[in-house]
Amino acid sequence: MIKVAVFGAGKIGSAVHKILSGPGFPYDIRSFVVDSDQNAISELEGVVLDVANTSVQELTAFLTERGVSHVINAMPFFLNDKIASGAVGACCDYIDFTEDDLMADKVQMIYAETGLNCAVKCGLAPGFINYIGHDLVRQLDSTDSLTISVGALPRTASFYRTNPGGSYNLTWSVDGLVNEYIRPCRVKVLGQVIEVPALGRQIDVILDGVKYEAALTSGGVGSLVHELKDVPNISYKTLRYPGHYDWVRAIVGKYNKDFARIKAEFLSTFPQSNDDVIVVYAEAVGKLDGQLARRTFYDKFYGVDGLTGIQATTAGAGVAMLELMLTSKVSGVPNHTDVKLSDFAATSAFRRFYKTK
Repeated sequence: MIKVAVFGAGKIGSAVHKILSGPGFPYDIRSFVVDSDQNAISELEGVVLDVANTSVQELTAFLTERGVSHVINAMPFFLNDKIASGAVGACCDYIDFTEDDLMADKVQMIYAETGLNCAVKCGLAPGFINYIGHDLVRQLDSTDSLTISVGALPRTASFYRTNPGGSYNLTWSVDGLVNEYIRPCRVKVLGQVIEVPALGRQIDVILDGVKYEAALTSGGVGSLVHELKDVPNISYKTLRYPGHYDWVRAIVGKYNKDFARIKAEFLSTFPQSNDDVIVVYAEAVGKLDGQLARRTFYDKFYGVDGLTGIQATTAGAGVAMLELMLTSKVSGVPNHTDVKLSDFAATSAFRRFYKTK
């Protein structure tokens, strides 16, 4: 039996556990949730553990005693290196959803040369959108620019001139939202990988007649800036409804990138919502048969089986990565270009939890 410890009982961790323990998953898996909040796991099969105040050695002993083979980590990014270190000590394969570039680098270094499997940034963005971007590049003879973008947005919205934040709702982790707006963004410009401030290079995007705005945010580009060596210009942007980024830039500037104060402002401004839509758009421009060519991907994804859109696509992507590990489609410490979009789309998790309407 494969035994999976899911760290974190929030929106994504609970969704991972629901997928793994529910009907229809084609593997013999036992899943349980680990969280410090007893209330958070009250309706789940879980174990209370204060990870922040638990040593790496204690984490290793905890996983070893329970016979865990795989760790799927949906806890805040700043705990990832500790959880990964504990997982290595217990000889567990590891998956997480982080958007934080520096933390992802740390975790990959922890797993390097161990012979174990470790896949970071395995959610929606980074994750699914990066597999799409690589697939678009593969369709061209040469690629000059690649832009990948995702928006987790309220499915319905009212627009008012005085509405702060451009009709945005909180549909996923507010910690992750703040982090992507204040951390530097890795981009590739004219062949050079550089870091630039978030919220810049804003553009308008029209998809099926709906207008969005997109700006640089941290983390979503994943490993593509390093792996796609022949693509000189690569960036990741987050899609929002018009008006959002002007307000966010003002708040980030007002609080001088202070994480706690920006988080408090977001929590007091944006309502929580489970009625969401995931908008995915990517564009590669280059040459095909000597002619200028453009390849794009565009779709929308919605909630399914009691999960919201962001839960289904993020947790579903992590479980799809677990399937790819179990079938040896990925191994070692893979980067995003090591994951074929066709393999990802063939998993049972993708077919079930990436639902369009």
